[in-house]
Amino acid sequence: MLVVTLTVSTWSLAPARPAAAQESDQLTDSPAVSLPEEIFGGSGTKDDPPVNIDAVSVYAAERGLVGVAVFDRRTGTYDDNGAAAHSPMGSASVIKVLMAEEILHRAAMGQIQLGPTEYASIETMLVDSNDPAASSLYSQFGGVALIMAALTRHGMTESSAPADPQYWGNTKISAHDIAVFYNSMLAGSLPAESREYLLDLLRRTAPVASDGFGQIFGLAGGDPTLNVAVKQGWMCCLDGVRNVHSTAVLGDQNRYVVIILTQYSPDLPWEHGLTTTTELAQLVLDQLEV
Repeated sequence: MLVVTLTVSTWSLAPARPAAAQESDQLTDSPAVSLPEEIFGGSGTKDDPPVNIDAVSVYAAERGLVGVAVFDRRTGTYDDNGAAAHSPMGSASVIKVLMAEEILHRAAMGQIQLGPTEYASIETMLVDSNDPAASSLYSQFGGVALIMAALTRHGMTESSAPADPQYWGNTKISAHDIAVFYNSMLAGSLPAESREYLLDLLRRTAPVASDGFGQIFGLAGGDPTLNVAVKQGWMCCLDGVRNVHSTAVLGDQNRYVVIILTQYSPDLPWEHGLTTTTELAQLVLDQLEV
């Protein structure tokens, strides 16, 4: 079995918070957001895939329901491991980055005002994966409507808001859709200042989350030159399964989007998901031009 040791760097200073836009037309110079079908649709995206997906698919098939998606933004090529990458799973804390992006989008458009309290909540929600901070922001900015707005705006057609609006972590997502989301954000769904603020928070992922769960697995850490901005997720037991996820933007100029979502029996320990995401991350990273 492949054993991977990962480390993570943390910053002592928080990134500068973006200034709130006063009028919505301040976004007019942002690059257009590509539609999901333009990015990932059609056989052309498979002509020169960023990785050889075969080894990834073989390993993933032995580990439960595992969705893997890889997008090379420089070449415009995308690949995934088939049906599993398009299968909705419980989002756990991965949904926090969508919530943060939607809130920052509204602030940039001048629809809402964010103060020190809101920025502090966004920061601890992402860096420490803090659930109370996420719940506070979720309630303040519309609850399930906040998630529905993000899914709609990014064209995430394989994902859905939680059936019980109380539980933001029960949002259903697919690996493909999270790749669509990250690319949409990088392509211009946020103005540059807000986008870099959010990515900088993801680069500061704390080694241990607020709930005591270690976050250094999967795509987190590793070679510091990879410039990894990561959001992890873990949850048990929506629909009688355990979920461990690792999602990231990495490489020079945020070249790659890599998504690894896992779902398996709760009879297996957390270590099963941690090992799965970490070994898959290594299989993918070994093939990327980083």
